[in-house]
Amino acid sequence: MVARLVPLLLLVRAMRLFALDISQCIAPLGIENGLIPDKDLTASSSFNDGNVGPQNGRLNQEIKGGAWCPKSQITTESTEWLEVNLHTVHVITGAGTQGRFGNGQGQEYAEAYVLEYWRPKLGKWVRYRGADGQEILTGNANTYLEKKNHLQPPIWASKIRFIPYSSHRRTVCMRVELYGCYWSVGIVAYSMPKGDKRSNGIELTDMTYDGQWGEELRGGLGQLVDGQYGGDEIREAARNSAWVGWKKESRPNPPIITFEFDKVREFSAVHFYCNNRFMRDVQVFSEAVISFSIGGRQFQDEPIRYTYVEDSIFESSRNVSIKLHHRIGKWVRIELRFAASWILISEVVFDSDVAQGNYTPETVKSTGGKEKTKSSTTKDLPISTAHQEDPLYMAIVVGVLTALVILLAVAVFLIVHRHRHRKCFASPLAKSTISQKRTVTDTYNPCGTSMLTDNKMILDSALDVKSDEYQEPYQALKCAPYFSYSTVLLEMKDFVKDSNTPLSDSSNYEYAVPELSSAPLLTKRRLADSLSGRVTDPLTDHDPEIGLGARRSAPASIRSKHSTRSPSQQEVLIDLKRRLETTNVIEFPRHRLRMISKLAEGAFGTVYVAEADGVPEYNGIVTSEKRLVAVKFLCHDASPKERYIMEEFERDVRILAALSSPHLARVLGACRTPPLAVVLEYLELGDLCAFLRSAPPPSIGTLLHIATQISTGMQYLESLNFVHRDLAARNILIGKGYQIKISDFGTDNEMYTCDYHKVEGRVPIPLRWAAWETLLGHYTTKSDVWAFAVTLHEIFTLCRRRPYEHLTDNEVLENLSHLQADDGLFECIERAPGIPRDLYELMRECWKRDQLERPDFVEVNLFLQRKSLNHATT
Repeated sequence: MVARLVPLLLLVRAMRLFALDISQCIAPLGIENGLIPDKDLTASSSFNDGNVGPQNGRLNQEIKGGAWCPKSQITTESTEWLEVNLHTVHVITGAGTQGRFGNGQGQEYAEAYVLEYWRPKLGKWVRYRGADGQEILTGNANTYLEKKNHLQPPIWASKIRFIPYSSHRRTVCMRVELYGCYWSVGIVAYSMPKGDKRSNGIELTDMTYDGQWGEELRGGLGQLVDGQYGGDEIREAARNSAWVGWKKESRPNPPIITFEFDKVREFSAVHFYCNNRFMRDVQVFSEAVISFSIGGRQFQDEPIRYTYVEDSIFESSRNVSIKLHHRIGKWVRIELRFAASWILISEVVFDSDVAQGNYTPETVKSTGGKEKTKSSTTKDLPISTAHQEDPLYMAIVVGVLTALVILLAVAVFLIVHRHRHRKCFASPLAKSTISQKRTVTDTYNPCGTSMLTDNKMILDSALDVKSDEYQEPYQALKCAPYFSYSTVLLEMKDFVKDSNTPLSDSSNYEYAVPELSSAPLLTKRRLADSLSGRVTDPLTDHDPEIGLGARRSAPASIRSKHSTRSPSQQEVLIDLKRRLETTNVIEFPRHRLRMISKLAEGAFGTVYVAEADGVPEYNGIVTSEKRLVAVKFLCHDASPKERYIMEEFERDVRILAALSSPHLARVLGACRTPPLAVVLEYLELGDLCAFLRSAPPPSIGTLLHIATQISTGMQYLESLNFVHRDLAARNILIGKGYQIKISDFGTDNEMYTCDYHKVEGRVPIPLRWAAWETLLGHYTTKSDVWAFAVTLHEIFTLCRRRPYEHLTDNEVLENLSHLQADDGLFECIERAPGIPRDLYELMRECWKRDQLERPDFVEVNLFLQRKSLNHATT
């Protein structure tokens, strides 16, 4: 069991951190829908614990007495409170309240209230003040309507108290809800000098800071991490500026900001949002000196020094990014050197991962009168100065180290030799002498031996597919135009004979199924069999459950090869073969393309959004109307002399152009002069994720209409056994009238970098959308079904709640490992408010462990079509 968990557990790493996006941090935290349990709702007192206790104070719920009602009447000096325990630190951006409706019988409500909050670093309750300095928040005017207050600045808290307030003595009852998101950034507190005041009276100190105040601000959080960016103008607000600033003449030393994090972290970069109004004597800092510490008392030697090149041309505010070269620490100290009289900072953002390993705090050692700061992941070796100066001792140490190096080299050689010896059995096509009666183990194993006895082989299969059956050609990975749903390029090459004939000459392009020795080494069916525990003959693809009559010889035609498919699938395949024979991908002149913006950039090259004229419609008619398209360029280092790249490009574009579904982004043409490019459809409203986040909330009927179109497109791909591999809202295009097309443009879009779990040296994984078996390299149409269910979660939460939003990447991987181990501890994505119950039941079916128990897209599409009949699209 432990060995089976190794592939996922070795993948566990912390989530990359990004700036807080306040506009997206608006989700209900779970008081109304019950995600926060009764035990986490407590109160100072209750008029009747069972009837109007704190557990009944849930917004929009009529539970027993219908609200929480304190025992005492409320005045301006009230000490009654309703407490919500969130356990972990959250960013609270809104609070909603209601009175006691009591099925029309209630008359009690709170006209006003105040908030107090607590988090571990503060260690005390703090009274909340708004940006206007007021503590009292407006409450309700009746018993039934919610009053929602937007909290500016936001609150960082793990516990919140609602304290009713009234200018005259009265009885009150409350129902409440909190809005916000999980604080995943990892910053516990920061300390810095208090800001200075400009000559015009604008206070440039951190007015929202909730720690200890003095000449130094200590132990709190405030403006530098609140996700609010200042504008170019300094005098944005007379009382609260978005900028924190220090004046050179007011202080003898440069300002130092020290950040404390929740855990020891590995830092990749830090980003400062700075003002550069040099005409007003404000400039970006001239130098930043950044030091790191494990224990917080001593900072490590050799800080990172960054010098900023002075800009005396543009006065716009800007982001300054500094690479931190994977330095380790729990505290980060930043010293900023003045370039002018003023330094103004609005936001500081770190990119970091939780560091792996055990780290000890720095110690101070004396060497020749000098202090040396040191931190280590292991205990310091007890080598004294006398021993270091003893030649015999040093010779012994060198000898021992040399022996260890030799032993290590021998061990590596033996491991590599053993692995190569086993790898010769990786492909059933490589050795004709392999036994045809080999039993396939429960877990896919490319080497034919038990994965439970060789951890290294488990790791290889989990992180880097070594088998010939799954390894794509190097040149395709490096330079071919990358299409996420272009598993078609691997699945369908059996239909396309290797040929140097250009795409424009379709009449002479022949198609045939290659012989067994030259067929692409793809065994999707055997993979599904192995995952479900079925036994398959690796050479004949024979399934004992089907019987001897299903045994197949080397295929000689498309019909014979796919004889086990259903008639509808055969019809689709025959239609695809016909389209492959007749498709003519036109040459798209570059002068008809006007690049507008870069959409994505990855290993394959770059994707641009462009405006094009003369775009062919489905009926082949070319119109003069201008429209948006996406242009994918091959990577620049792909030499035109590399003939195999041209052949792959020609073949891949032809296959994609042959796909016939109105819900796929179709190929419009190709540019065959270097740099090679393919022109694809693009829709006016961009990707679905960005659209749902920014547009007014569509109706349930509209969301179902969107989901149905996606399932229709995926049903078409499923009928061809094509696997998308990255189905998500970011890879769905949306146009006028809620028209939907499946694409892959979001895969390498910088805006969605945080959606991918990065493992150094490997392709990023869309972890929160991934089925458990895909982390082992096993991709099927049923893994797309899993991802589709996660996409449904996105759609019905308007892409404002991440899948597994309360889990780090570490915890998501650990959760998936429970599913792999089948130990009953796996937890599905929770049902969010707004997701119909029957739809959520469908989603849970899509997240079954066994792929054969998951529905296919035909069933999913039929369910969505029937459900859509009951809802109107608006």
